Amino acid sequence: NVGEIRKAGEHLLQLINDVLDLAKIESGNMTVSLEPVLVSRVVTECFTLLQTQADLQGVRLFATLNNHENAYVVADNTRLKQALINLVGNAIKYNKMGGEVELSVSQQEGKRLRVTIRDTGQGIPLARQCEVFQPFNRLNAEMSKIEGSGVGLVITKRIVEMMHGTIGFTS
Repeated sequence: NVGEIRKAGEHLLQLINDVLDLAKIESGNMTVSLEPVLVSRVVTECFTLLQTQADLQGVRLFATLNNHENAYVVADNTRLKQALINLVGNAIKYNKMGGEVELSVSQQEGKRLRVTIRDTGQGIPLARQCEVFQPFNRLNAEMSKIEGSGVGLVITKRIVEMMHGTIGFTS
């Protein structure tokens, strides 16, 4: 019982933190500190934090850095980690038992790096894809046992844009 109470408390704390982050972003009070960040280090830190969740879901995590192990991006280290944790965490959470999540890094034009997260989950129907970055919209996942607030992707999108990046998806 104590374990369940603790789990519920942690979930509630995460929901509160998500809503506070969204409020900070919406009010213009969230700032980013842009500096060179080693991408491979942030990826390793994110995978370390998410490995237990992946193991519990039976999902295999792996990274394909494509010779970018020493690549730096100009970003806010904490906010980049937050964005990657949210994206990889969602890929794990909405995956299937025995599925996989791959994070890959590739070179784009103009010295930009693309971080791609691919998973083997069920995907998002075409008719619902326009709703993905809407706050508090969980695309009917609220009817499932999957926990969440529906603001994670909104926060992630805004954080990425604050760091002069772009975010999108295909399903």
